[in-house]
Amino acid sequence: MAGTIEEKIAELVTPLVESFDAYVWGIRFRSGSDKAMLQVFVDQEDGISVDKCGEIMDVISPALDTADLIAPRYTLEVSSPGLDRILFTLEQAKAYTGKTVKAELRIPTQGRHKITGNLVSVTDDGILTVDDKISGPIEVAFANISVARVVPEFPSNNKKAPKSSS
Repeated sequence: MAGTIEEKIAELVTPLVESFDAYVWGIRFRSGSDKAMLQVFVDQEDGISVDKCGEIMDVISPALDTADLIAPRYTLEVSSPGLDRILFTLEQAKAYTGKTVKAELRIPTQGRHKITGNLVSVTDDGILTVDDKISGPIEVAFANISVARVVPEFPSNNKKAPKSSS
């Protein structure tokens, strides 16, 4: 069986999610002192509905309970990755080249713990170049990123700013 708790959960839930013509975008498990949280992000080619997420949760929840991979008390959340989706894999990062991303780093790079800017490039060996809004281009290893999210871009509504009376 796989190594990390996320990998073990992915191994268990992926076939169940795929039975709904959906796919697992990513899995995040966080445990605190009193309660743990398991987030399973699922998607479909044309986006996924809240109802479909609920149906998937109804199937994977008992499977997780039976497999007993997680300590007794945890909260399960099944949702879409959203517009500000977390990038879990290098392949996902490559798909968002040219978009704005926000990343939190495990080890500071160029004195920065957090960077935000255009994802310029992603190499096959896991080096991302982000044109940071503050520092300019920064190269960072994907392995050094604790969490990277896509920054949603909304089209302008083409409303003109009020004219100033001068």
